[in-house]
Amino acid sequence: DVHSYAVDLDVDVAARRLQADVTISAVASQPLAAFNLDMEGFDIVSLEVDGQPAQTSRLAGELQIAPADPIGQGEAFTVHVSYAGSPGGLQADGLLPFALGWQFFDGGAYVASEPDGTSRWLPSNDHPLDKATYVLRVTVDEPYDAACNGLRSETTAPEGRRTFVCEMPQPMATYLATVVIADLELEHAGTAAGVPIRNYFPADMPRTARQEFDRTGEMLEYFTSILGAYPFDAYGVVVAPIELPFALETQTLTLFGIADHYDEGTIAHELAHQWFGNSISLSRWQDIWLNEGFATYASLLWFEHRFGAEPVDTEIHAMYRVLMDSNDGQTMRIGAPPADDLFNRAVYWRGAMTLHALRQEVGDPLFFQILRTYVERFRYGNATTDDFIALVQEISARDLRALFDAWLFQEKVPFMPGWGAEPGF
Repeated sequence: DVHSYAVDLDVDVAARRLQADVTISAVASQPLAAFNLDMEGFDIVSLEVDGQPAQTSRLAGELQIAPADPIGQGEAFTVHVSYAGSPGGLQADGLLPFALGWQFFDGGAYVASEPDGTSRWLPSNDHPLDKATYVLRVTVDEPYDAACNGLRSETTAPEGRRTFVCEMPQPMATYLATVVIADLELEHAGTAAGVPIRNYFPADMPRTARQEFDRTGEMLEYFTSILGAYPFDAYGVVVAPIELPFALETQTLTLFGIADHYDEGTIAHELAHQWFGNSISLSRWQDIWLNEGFATYASLLWFEHRFGAEPVDTEIHAMYRVLMDSNDGQTMRIGAPPADDLFNRAVYWRGAMTLHALRQEVGDPLFFQILRTYVERFRYGNATTDDFIALVQEISARDLRALFDAWLFQEKVPFMPGWGAEPGF
């Protein structure tokens, strides 16, 4: 059970190389004569457990560690790992673009690790069940800046170099940790719902592109009104100065790439993940709809807030038509998606439709009570589909297991409550 990571990175952008010292503070959940951390690549310079050298070996992405003395159940211990090397070379065929871990590019680097890319840059217990706090200390050459999770608490400037220290005091799943290094400008965009908003943009990013994030404060105010308090100390985005085929909800600091246009729905979706996925994290990856379906539906709620119910109903119908015209709508059981297809569009769309069906079934007052209670009960923790269904049963005082079975565990997309008949094509 990892409690904290203290990560000290010395990054040479020109050489595409980093040196790192990581201290992991943990508690043994069972007696440990040996244990593993997830880690790929790099040369281990030294490794100590409680200040004593430990024996190590490597096997299939695992760093196997045998401490000098066994660790008893319930005992606190620390692991200090020093390592060096060039990350980013481990790109197996079929690896998701947002699962690559640390990636250098001309003029900088970024980290995107969902679902299991953290092991490609940070020795860790790389599973969302083991959340921890972080301190990230990043040293780079001038003129580079380093943006990372949480609040930047310290910036020092040794000759020709810059060190940035960021602290993430609330628990964070490993895949949500990020570092972006580039020629960046930090913009403070005021405070919304008591939350400071800070954004990191490429220095040459035009104001017209930056303005597309100006509604973030309004979104934050709206989501806090329906979901409860924002769970972290700050929010914002970081735009890496390269094109990326994704945006990623890295905790407190959503990662984007450069683009001609930033979609308002995506901006709302990634913000909603701070509640659904980041504060409440998965217990197991097959429940990914709890992240993506909830964030997708939250973005629809944002548009309903702005434009009324009709556009949302139109979008739900459009999702249904697309899914029913594709194999995704006939075969994808989103409550148990295959491991190699976790991020199928059906997980996003049918997940959102599941929540819309629930809303139609129980009505708005109970539906929003369910969302707020879910957010509060599992804040900073982990949840499963069964946890959510049990909460719905409790609050609604109804047996709605058939609804969830139809939407999550049957192959064909069902009709929406209230439609009355299959929508025309």
